[in-house]
Amino acid sequence: MEKQGLSTNTLKIIAIVAMVCDHAPYIMQGWQELYYVYPWFLLHAFGRLTAPIFFFLIALGYRRTSNANRYTIRLIIFACLSYLPYIMYFKGGLPNSHNFLELNVIFTMLVGLLLLRSIHEIRNIALKIVCIVLCLIGGYWCDFGLYGIALILVCDVARDSRRGTILAMGAVIMAYFYVSVGRVLPRDSGIFDNFSQIGSNPIVFNYLVVMLFQFLPLLFIAFHTSWYKGAKAEKKPSFLAKWGFYIFYPAHITVFLIIRTFLI
Repeated sequence: MEKQGLSTNTLKIIAIVAMVCDHAPYIMQGWQELYYVYPWFLLHAFGRLTAPIFFFLIALGYRRTSNANRYTIRLIIFACLSYLPYIMYFKGGLPNSHNFLELNVIFTMLVGLLLLRSIHEIRNIALKIVCIVLCLIGGYWCDFGLYGIALILVCDVARDSRRGTILAMGAVIMAYFYVSVGRVLPRDSGIFDNFSQIGSNPIVFNYLVVMLFQFLPLLFIAFHTSWYKGAKAEKKPSFLAKWGFYIFYPAHITVFLIIRTFLI
């Protein structure tokens, strides 16, 4: 790794590659059965690198942006543009009474940004509390839910400490893992009771693999250039670097949707 650390663009590229790997299996008919079968499951596990990186970058972006309003508007625009392709590709068709509130990850990033703005910019205590509560409620309907909102929040709280950021994100990931595995295990058994049966319990084993992959982004984040005091300041991002992810997210889902609909 370079002495100056990993740039923001490098982190974005890592996250985008992982995201494509995660989403590609949905092209296939019957992906529900294949998604947790090797080797397809490994693509899903590798895809878990994406979210922690982008949630970290949202907190970093809020701290660095010169215009929080434009940052917010940009997220609103692309969250809305991604809404229909996301629902159609991942939720089985056009929006209906069952899936219309299942919002994509850009909505998660938007709600996280609004939460940070509520905490830092609203001075009236009563209004601040109301906005924070509304953000938490809104986060429930987003991809990754309160787990994603929590990652954005801890990245902001520990923003001046590399160790604090990594430990806080690690704690959130561990808590998410514990809750997730608890949902699929029998009610009369504890999570740790099943680790002795990892080899014979594919659900527990798969969740363990996913958890390990979710810790991997912390290694990349730990080497981000923002932690290096002697590092050169990152250049002002180009149009592609600034808008690339926002354009790519709905675009790649749309391409996958077209392939699945007309070519497979």
